[in-house]
Amino acid sequence: MNLRTMDTEEFTVSSVIPASPNRIYSAWMDERHHTAFTGARATVDPWVGGRVVSDDGFIDATHVYLVTGSRIAMTWRTRDFPKGSNDSHVDITFEPVAGGTKIEVTQTKIPPGLGKACEKLWKKLYLDSMVKYFGEPEAMRAAYKAAKKAGHLPLSGIKASRPAPRRPFVPPSQLPVEEPDEDDEEEEEKPKKSRKRVESKTIDLRELARAQAAARKEAVKRKAELKKKADAARRLAEAATKKVEAKKKAELLRMEKAETKRKAAEKKRAELEKKRAAAQKKAEAKRKADALKQKKAAANKKADGIKRKKAAAKKKAAAKKKAAAKKKAAAKKKAAVKKRGAPKRRATTKKRRKPTKKRAATKKRGKAAKKRGKPAKKRTKVTKKRAAPKKRGKAAKKRGKPAKKRTKAAKKRAAPKKRGKAAKKRTKVTKKRAAAKKTRKAKKTKRRSSRR
Repeated sequence: MNLRTMDTEEFTVSSVIPASPNRIYSAWMDERHHTAFTGARATVDPWVGGRVVSDDGFIDATHVYLVTGSRIAMTWRTRDFPKGSNDSHVDITFEPVAGGTKIEVTQTKIPPGLGKACEKLWKKLYLDSMVKYFGEPEAMRAAYKAAKKAGHLPLSGIKASRPAPRRPFVPPSQLPVEEPDEDDEEEEEKPKKSRKRVESKTIDLRELARAQAAARKEAVKRKAELKKKADAARRLAEAATKKVEAKKKAELLRMEKAETKRKAAEKKRAELEKKRAAAQKKAEAKRKADALKQKKAAANKKADGIKRKKAAAKKKAAAKKKAAAKKKAAAKKKAAVKKRGAPKRRATTKKRRKPTKKRAATKKRGKAAKKRGKPAKKRTKVTKKRAAPKKRGKAAKKRGKPAKKRTKAAKKRAAPKKRGKAAKKRTKVTKKRAAAKKTRKAKKTKRRSSRR
């Protein structure tokens, strides 16, 4: 047994219109605006149960549910709908978005084969024309002028003829019909049962008002819930933004600290480099000064060596001259002695005086005592007298008086002492010379070893 069911079509179209939801809703409910943006005569009753006739009577609809600036629900049909078919259901929602309002039209329960035509009608007659009407500033005036010129707008002072309120057509419920099978065709035909005629039910406006109130409450409740959700989402977003800002601030502080640290390190490094450069410069200057000092010392040493050499050469020349003079004097003396024929004598500065008998005796006694290991005898009165002038001279010097003149004998006695002093001086000079020679030799050996 097969069941026959009637299929329907449905679609959803949407568009963003550059206007607020309340403005679009009020333009829909205003006959002048409705006529202007559709471009054909329209009458609109802005209440629940009110009739909407547009496109010069091609569209006929009835408002079922209205929420200002949010939703319009209505039954909708055109002249193309087949007779006996149910009205389709249209639900229009207004959602504010960036750049205007998003209008979404959902139409259901469309008779088969008319879905595409209805979708095209909605796009062309309403959505596209509303985008142009509200988007372009001059389009509204042009639409008004065109509607007035065509006689679609009602004249001032004359009431426009309005169509009578209409109840939506509700056809009788269609029960499924049994299709006869091939096996049952041979059976005897049963008598047909008469179907009861079901009267079409009318819409109760009170029930619609109650439904609308309930829907409003539900909408308010839903709006409150949405608001709560939006507030919660906003709080979460604010907390997230605060967290992100705090993180950014912390990152900025960390970066600033790192930057200050880096700058301090760079400054310290620069100071260290400066100090190092200054120390290096100082060391270089010191090294140069030391080198100059060494050079000067070497130059001084060289000069001293040259001076010493010159002095040594001068001394040598003087010694040579002296030796030559001595030789000459000795040769002269020899020549003189030869001439005189006198015996050779030792060269002395002053003549020795002849020793007296008493002195010779004392000398002998002294020598004999030395040999025997006995002390020499005391001086005689004569020797004491001879020594007395010396003492007197010394005492006179101390008192600041001039000493007495020595006698010839005293002078002769003092001569040998003088010769001893000169000999001592000569020995000291020779010792100094020998020491200087040694030092020079040692320096020379050191220099040679350093050069090697």
